Amino acid sequence: MTKKHFELVARTISSRANAIENSSAGDNQKAYALFELRNLMFNFADEFELVNERFNKSTFFNACEPALTLS
Repeated sequence: MTKKHFELVARTISSRANAIENSSAGDNQKAYALFELRNLMFNFADEFELVNERFNKSTFFNACEPALTLS
């Protein structure tokens, strides 16, 4: 996988986090959805690190920033 692929996944995660935050769901539903999205982000990062030795988790997490800043 390449940087473009990693960026695509990060943008998608960020977009989903924004959609969850701006949804009409209740706070508990939002919190659970964001918790699961954050776990998915960490899982992707672990897998990406295995397939590309130059993959940088920190850069990836920063690109997914909305998912990280939401509780």
